[in-house]
Amino acid sequence: MKIARNHLTVQNATELATFYCDLLGMRDLGSNEGSAYGYASRQCLLEFHEKSVTPYVSTREDLYWKIGITVQDLDHAVAYLRERNWPVSTPHQFRDIGYLCHLQDPQGFNVELLQQGFQGAHRPAPAGHPIGAQATLAHITLRVTDLAAARSYCEDDLGMRLMSVQPVIEYGFCLYFYGWSDEPLPHADLEAVENREWLWARPYTLLELQHLETAERGVRKQDGSVAGFSGIAVGPADDETNAYPLKQPAVFDVSRFR
Repeated sequence: MKIARNHLTVQNATELATFYCDLLGMRDLGSNEGSAYGYASRQCLLEFHEKSVTPYVSTREDLYWKIGITVQDLDHAVAYLRERNWPVSTPHQFRDIGYLCHLQDPQGFNVELLQQGFQGAHRPAPAGHPIGAQATLAHITLRVTDLAAARSYCEDDLGMRLMSVQPVIEYGFCLYFYGWSDEPLPHADLEAVENREWLWARPYTLLELQHLETAERGVRKQDGSVAGFSGIAVGPADDETNAYPLKQPAVFDVSRFR
């Protein structure tokens, strides 16, 4: 199995399609419900559901945080964004986790750009779009407060594998990365720093759970009247089939997360 689609309810799908295709170098696969082509992609897709809703406003209490896009050369990507006058934070090495920066799309959804190697360990970006040619939609990040329930759902119900645990004690949270890959880790210890650059270079999408260890109440979920995160769908891995139905229901039951 693989994480196949990230569903977002939005006010203006055309505006976002322009941003993600033009600025970030993604490809618009259309919305033809009679075609499964777009859903046979090797990578996770963004799927926009356009509705008349209240604008999206991201807060630190939301279940949904961001998508994470990994790149070979972060400085190259950031230089391009600044040439296009798009606001982006200054890249920095965040502890022993990764070399990263953040930006928002035109409707306020968060995007993290994360280098596949730590600061100073970049690989030259290939020819082509300055971001799209070197990018993988690598993470979908959800916040949780009930870690036991989240882990039980991912591991027992969905059969996902915990691939990395990354404590960030001084900020009161810990990161848990899940996927269906059976690739051997560089180091058997799930907290080993040696695994992290390897993890950022995987060609598939992982679920990142940010456990808010000091939170006193559960996370906030999207109301149907407000733009925002509306679910994750999964599909068969590339070696299982070449396509799957457009209307396949989301398998992740986000109501289980607290």
